Amino acid sequence: MPHSRRRRLIAYSAIGLFVLIDAVLVTNAVTSTSVDAAVDASSMPAATASVFPTPSATPSPTLAARPTPTFAPAVSPVPAFRLLSAVSTTAAWRATTGECPATAAAPELSTDSGATWVASNATAPTGVTALQNIFAQSESVAEFVGLDDEDCAPQFVKTFVGGENYSSYPDELELAWYIDPADRATVHGPDGLATAPCDAIVTVAPSLGDADSAAVLCADGRLFATTDAAATWSPPVAVAGMVTLTATPTGYLAVATTTTSTSDCIGVDLVALTADLAPTVTGCYPTDQTPAALAGNVAVAVADDTLWLWIGDATLRSTDAGRTWL
Repeated sequence: MPHSRRRRLIAYSAIGLFVLIDAVLVTNAVTSTSVDAAVDASSMPAATASVFPTPSATPSPTLAARPTPTFAPAVSPVPAFRLLSAVSTTAAWRATTGECPATAAAPELSTDSGATWVASNATAPTGVTALQNIFAQSESVAEFVGLDDEDCAPQFVKTFVGGENYSSYPDELELAWYIDPADRATVHGPDGLATAPCDAIVTVAPSLGDADSAAVLCADGRLFATTDAAATWSPPVAVAGMVTLTATPTGYLAVATTTTSTSDCIGVDLVALTADLAPTVTGCYPTDQTPAALAGNVAVAVADDTLWLWIGDATLRSTDAGRTWL
């Protein structure tokens, strides 16, 4: 074989060998890169679903829709514009009140279960205005604490003749339970003035069986009771929506506004309270008046196992603690 041809074969062989070696090196590099990528991927945590998934346009059939909650509107007790005191199943006294001296004292008496009322004038003979409470003893005899038309100082007046005439009895005031609107941070009882258990009392309910006992309703909705003429007070009790308070032979009775979210009855609950203020709802009177409209405009009284309720344009009675009404 000529030398030139042999040299060409050797050159071609060298070139082929070089190409083969280069191909092997490239293949190994590619394989190594793939393995490294796989290793890197295996060292990372697995992908997880987002904790804030994209909302679906169609609600999940396994999740029930929640109804919009309803809440009872807030209502705070205010001083009463209506006063009521019952003496029997058929007889009671009532009055409206307001600012002194603009509000005349005009008590009304019913002897026919509230069907009709006869008004009288206590201001003309005594100068009393803005009645603060009524303590009725019979159809003929009733006592009142009001405010004098000259200086708006507390005044005690009484009728012995069913409202045909009234007289002032200053000595009786010294033993009476009452709140002076000029200072609701104090309460007057049989031992004189005493510090109230709260910043402002709106109602005082003297016990029917013990002259030294009473309960008070405060503007913040809390109730307190005393058995020692206001020297000490019980721990507070709160009854949601309470708007007024009165005494009963066994303790006290409150009226509390209700709504669909707090009661099966839309109106006012009748809440019996023991002497130490343990509450029990005994009945209800349905009404569409708002809680705000009822505050200060509901009056309640008890006599001869008959509950009297003055609300709106109606004066009603119940002989079963408010479960049914006459």
